[in-house]
Amino acid sequence: MNHKLDAISEKKDLIISVNKKVGSLTFLNQINLKKITDWNLNRDVSGAALLNNGKVIAVFHPEDPIIDSYQLSSGEKMNSWQSEKGITNMLSLNSKKMVAVSNGEENTITFFSQKGKVVKKLKVGNNPTSMIEDPVHNKLFVSLFNEKRVVGINLDSLKIDQTIEVPLTSNGLYLNEDSSELYIGGHGNGEVENEDVRIFSTVSGEFIKALHTPLMPISFFQNNDGVFTIAHGTNQIYKLNPNMTNQKEFLEVGSNPYSAIGYQHTAYVASYDLNKLYEINTSTMKITKEAAVGRGPFQLLLREGNHQ
Repeated sequence: MNHKLDAISEKKDLIISVNKKVGSLTFLNQINLKKITDWNLNRDVSGAALLNNGKVIAVFHPEDPIIDSYQLSSGEKMNSWQSEKGITNMLSLNSKKMVAVSNGEENTITFFSQKGKVVKKLKVGNNPTSMIEDPVHNKLFVSLFNEKRVVGINLDSLKIDQTIEVPLTSNGLYLNEDSSELYIGGHGNGEVENEDVRIFSTVSGEFIKALHTPLMPISFFQNNDGVFTIAHGTNQIYKLNPNMTNQKEFLEVGSNPYSAIGYQHTAYVASYDLNKLYEINTSTMKITKEAAVGRGPFQLLLREGNHQ
């Protein structure tokens, strides 16, 4: 029997923290960062995706072959999708009514319908992790953690039609406004830690430039103030200036930040070790607020409410 979780109003603007150490979701009111509720899901959770215009949340963990989806407005589990162990990421595709799921054990991208039916499974290469949708070229770019390449999947044919050569252990992808440039982060290979964001042309696949952002820039977000990266190795958030190599604007935040999201002139950053969320004014690059979340916040999501 399904255990009922607290219902959450469709009108509320939410920050959602995916808490990996305890298998829970923390819902905060975006306006004041006050906690609305915690959902203890009684399962392992490492990531999530919002579906159906933010009405549904689907959760996953690499050790669990099942993806569970829940309706926010009722707190009820809707259905369980049959996948496979090894899930690394999940992305709701805006241009298609599909969800892309990457699997690092099967080395696949599986395209699901929003109701959890498999549309197509595609072998892509060794350990796909980061994904980003390119609406201009109608593609899904996927980084392969254990290979020196990013692949582009055509979203009509659902076949690979592009390969870009990148460093090993690349992780974190961002596209500029017209999708002409792909920004790529990464950890490094154990012997040499990565200190740069690299920018590639999505048209030619050629390397354009590197932005120096020590240490280990692993993910990106944007807002009205620009593009930012989390330098995981130094607990820093960099505001990127693509016109200079050495990046000067940064802020140290928390301990072990994995995930951040942007909204207007604000960023929200999660500290995995401190179980905290930080609100940052990205115009001044100063922390303005903090809030407690569940243990091990590994991913953040922003859900804009329906204000009609």
